Amino acid sequence: KLQFLYLIVGCGVWTTPHTSILMDDIENIADAARGAAPEDGTPGGVVRRARKNRQEAVGYDIPGSQVVYLKTYGCSHNNSDSEYMAGALAEEGYGVTEDFQKADVYLINSCTVKNPSEEHFINLMHKAQATGKPTIVAGCVPAGDAKNKEFSDVSVVGVQQIHRVAEVVREAVKGNRVELAGAGKREGLPSLQIPKIRRNELIEIIPINAGCLNKCTYCKTKHARGDLMSYPEEEIIKRVKDVIAQGVKEVRLTSEDSGAYGRDIGTNIVSLLRKVVDVVPEGVMLRVGMTNPPYILEHLHDVADILNHPRVYSFLHVPVQAGCNDVLQVMNREYTVEEFELICDTLLEKVPGMLIATDVICGFPSETDESFQRTLRLCQKYRFPALYISQFYPRTGTPAAQMKQLRSQVKKERSRRVTEVFNSYNNHTSDIVGTTQKVWITETAHDGHNLVGHTKNYVQVLVAPETASMGSCVTCEIVSASKHSVVGKVVTPADGRARIGRLPIFQILALLIFVLAVVVRLLLDSPEAASLPLLRDLRQYL
Repeated sequence: KLQFLYLIVGCGVWTTPHTSILMDDIENIADAARGAAPEDGTPGGVVRRARKNRQEAVGYDIPGSQVVYLKTYGCSHNNSDSEYMAGALAEEGYGVTEDFQKADVYLINSCTVKNPSEEHFINLMHKAQATGKPTIVAGCVPAGDAKNKEFSDVSVVGVQQIHRVAEVVREAVKGNRVELAGAGKREGLPSLQIPKIRRNELIEIIPINAGCLNKCTYCKTKHARGDLMSYPEEEIIKRVKDVIAQGVKEVRLTSEDSGAYGRDIGTNIVSLLRKVVDVVPEGVMLRVGMTNPPYILEHLHDVADILNHPRVYSFLHVPVQAGCNDVLQVMNREYTVEEFELICDTLLEKVPGMLIATDVICGFPSETDESFQRTLRLCQKYRFPALYISQFYPRTGTPAAQMKQLRSQVKKERSRRVTEVFNSYNNHTSDIVGTTQKVWITETAHDGHNLVGHTKNYVQVLVAPETASMGSCVTCEIVSASKHSVVGKVVTPADGRARIGRLPIFQILALLIFVLAVVVRLLLDSPEAASLPLLRDLRQYL
């Protein structure tokens, strides 16, 4: 509010025909500071190469002259793959857009975890094909079902071949169909050094391994990602160092199962995390990705120690899926409810304010009423701050799809009841109201105005944009709470300096304009003004 006071007073002291121009300039600066979208519609903070309308300038058939629409479904690993593909395309001169209408080529990265996400993907693929423009599909759906006739008229990029996406686009533009996702064929992991365009320039998602060691009876991702393949520690560490040098403020390690990392190459997740923490500087935070229970059990106390580190979020996503051992056995999850509870109890005891997220599947084929009641009791016991609830969807080609299915009404009712349990408690957000918390600011809220940060325990904090800046670390007083977030009032930057030292540029400009207006007004009103030609002419003009 202060900068607008300066402008109003300054304009009142000296009103000129240029006032509206000054206001426009200040508003543009303010929009840029908030990360507003550029006029071409691309999201703020996303790097885009400047380009002409290439179809008109150089011709549609010239490789590298097209604009590629990129859409992503699914997990953080998929999002990382899309960022790598966007970077590889930009490196070859292609434009990348999120506007369906502006595209010359369509690239859709799919997720096979649930039926709805696959159905959305298939519908979008058909919409793209209907335009008559080249359509390319990627991700776990075509990789896990390569013989599906749905993909007979589109090009395919496999999950291990994302580094070759520009090659596929180039051939698709020529009218050729390319398939780089042969069933059972594994070319090794794509390099972590592929050029990348991050959706958020402050957040880097680094896959540490692909595939897993599990054989869950309901999961089709295994068909696409295959068995565990871990990146060498030194390659991951190099990537972490590189992105921090680029200005990244949050590093997210991701995979299908982080706890299993390294078992195929003679190391483990604890060794990796300790080495990563050593290269993460003050002001940058590390988030550990999802882990299944079996492998984290071996390193529980070491993981708790790492989650206590001041530069690691005290947050872990550990899917339980069901609260009944009989159901877990049919799912082939390879752990018991008691082992899952041991993980929760240990982390909650050893890590102050620990936030545990989990998943629950409602209506798995072998789930009885009593089995479901046990799942409800588990959720009530731990009151998980983040609980991902889904109805069971039989995935073609999985053992669970061959089992006797529960009625849809039963699945929906059980999903509704778990949701009611989740909504019955406050997510622990109200527990920190009135406290002072250190907050790392890395995102913009869905309202397009407020900034979003997280506490050490990964509680989402909304902060007014005039009180903080993207990428900063501030100290906030938590003034209110809702189900999923809290509102923070910035007390001081985390380094303890007064906020005046961090005034946004538009506040500084407004102050300078005010001071200049006052000085000029005083000069014009002074007796000496009549004797100075420049001031005399200026006063006559005004």
